[in-house]
Amino acid sequence: MGTVTGDRALGCIAAPIRLLRASFSALLCSVLPVALCALQLAPGSVAAQPPAESGAPKENYVLVLTGTPPYTPAFTVIDQGMQAAVARGYARPVTFLFETLDTVRFDLAIDRLTLAQLIAKKYENLRPRALMLVTESAVDLYLDHLQSLWPGVPAIYHSVPRDVAQRRYANRGLAGIASDSDFEQTLRIAFALQPKARRLLIVGGVSEFDQRELAQARQALRPYAGRVQIDYLIGLSPEALAERVAREDRDAIVLYVSLLRDQRGLVYTPVDVLERLSGASAAPVYGAWESFMGRGIVAGGIESLWSRGERAGEMLVHALQAPTPLAPVTSGPIEAVCMADARQLERFGLRAGLLPDGCELRFSEPGWFQRFWWQSLLVLAALLGQSALIVSLLLQRRRRHAAELKLQAQRVQLLHASRLAVAGELTASIAHEINQPLGAILSNADAAQILVEAGKMERGELLHILADIKRDDLRASDVIKRLRALLARHETERRSIDLNRVVEDAAAILRHEAGRRAVAIEYALDASPADVIGDAVQLQQVIINLILNAFDACVDLPDGARRVRVVTSNTPNGVQISVRDFGAGIALADLPSVFDAFYTTKGGGMGLGLSIARSIVEAHGGSISAASCDVGAEFRVILPLAPVTDVPEQRAGDTT
Repeated sequence: MGTVTGDRALGCIAAPIRLLRASFSALLCSVLPVALCALQLAPGSVAAQPPAESGAPKENYVLVLTGTPPYTPAFTVIDQGMQAAVARGYARPVTFLFETLDTVRFDLAIDRLTLAQLIAKKYENLRPRALMLVTESAVDLYLDHLQSLWPGVPAIYHSVPRDVAQRRYANRGLAGIASDSDFEQTLRIAFALQPKARRLLIVGGVSEFDQRELAQARQALRPYAGRVQIDYLIGLSPEALAERVAREDRDAIVLYVSLLRDQRGLVYTPVDVLERLSGASAAPVYGAWESFMGRGIVAGGIESLWSRGERAGEMLVHALQAPTPLAPVTSGPIEAVCMADARQLERFGLRAGLLPDGCELRFSEPGWFQRFWWQSLLVLAALLGQSALIVSLLLQRRRRHAAELKLQAQRVQLLHASRLAVAGELTASIAHEINQPLGAILSNADAAQILVEAGKMERGELLHILADIKRDDLRASDVIKRLRALLARHETERRSIDLNRVVEDAAAILRHEAGRRAVAIEYALDASPADVIGDAVQLQQVIINLILNAFDACVDLPDGARRVRVVTSNTPNGVQISVRDFGAGIALADLPSVFDAFYTTKGGGMGLGLSIARSIVEAHGGSISAASCDVGAEFRVILPLAPVTDVPEQRAGDTT
């Protein structure tokens, strides 16, 4: 009375075979007079003679006499479970013979005696080892007419209601399995999912099986009589049922019992009716048969049909193996368990958390990770690897940044130390630059004092002396300002500066040093424009280092031949500063190494001046190079021009 799921669906192959057997039985019934003549049976007896034992094949036959249709999915599952248990528990092959009465759907007015006589004739040469009786109509036929046909052959029944088995078969020498639909548990589940439900619709048919199921449902409905309004939809056609339940709201409960035959006499397969009913219903539908699961019901208290068949098969194995007949015991029904359809729960917005504990949730869609677990693991591993790589790169970048800051701080310290070294080298010149204006100030002050003491001080002469003192004071102040700017530690600046002005400041600092060394400095500041972006103090340090190196290159030349030329000019790449001496020059083999740290050709040099100059120039986006000329050597520094802006910036050293 439902569908076959999983590997049990293979048993559906037996359905067409059973249909042929049913057709064969119907054909025999249609030619019943001819069969009776051939049998030459008396009207009141089953058989004139017992079946001949001598001609019976020595095989294990099991006759299954059933009141159900041969192709009903629910009973197909039961048969599959039974045959699987027999194959598993009995070593010898067993051949199953099937006879269907089909009394579950139809109220056939068949003379049971005539039918028994027909079965006796059909199997007169086959003596079954056991009989399996399905539903009470098959059990009644056996007890009334067939028990004497195979005396001593064990008979087992299943799919008989418990009250019928206890009332009619308790003392008849039969062993079997009772079965009841658990509508009580089904209704508990329905009201657990829909506690606010106020209407309950019962759907059923008019066949013998339908009425038996409805009787059990009515018994289970008694506790809910005063709680909800109960409407019975009995014997309606599937079309009428679909139209009726479509008008219900979602708070109603529809209990589908079974519909094998409607009040017009038309016969249906219950699962087909259920699919149509559930598809049209606006309210959730519940049922108590396992074959209904997956065909439209939301949930129910459901007995495992496969387990019922397995238990029947185990009893059948015992009957085939035991030397003595089975004890007449009726086994209770298989315990029903809660089952629910996850798709229907989602369709009606019902919470799975309201189901009883341990409820089996079927047809739940696996999560994304469950469907693609290994792909998910690969993606997760890739993400973790990528995250680890990003973290390591960030840490490396942080360490690199810290190292760059540390290197920059060390570079600033080195630049400052280099400037201090230059100042130490220029100590004599610096002292002279400061002492000269201070001496002039002192001389003017003495002259003024003498004139005042002599009483010959005139106003004009006094003003002249004061002007000289002021000029010399400004000279000293200017020298100190330039030296302070050169020697003070400060942060690197980036602004527009006039490179010609930087060269002039460097020349002013080195003027006395050039005189002390008897070196003539020639300036040609031809660059225009000469604005670059950078730090004026650092660029001044580069120029001072290059000029001092040029002074050192001329030390061996005679007086009058020592000269250094400093030129600024414009090039396609920016502003160029060239410092050329006319000394001994640089050997070609030494040119590639002159800018390396700690490389020097001077006896007392440290080899850091040119290396520091290169680092400063490159930090400003420029380049520095050295060349050996016919006479002496030349160093060239090229710096990019500052971009032209609409509003000119104040340049380093400007006072306006």
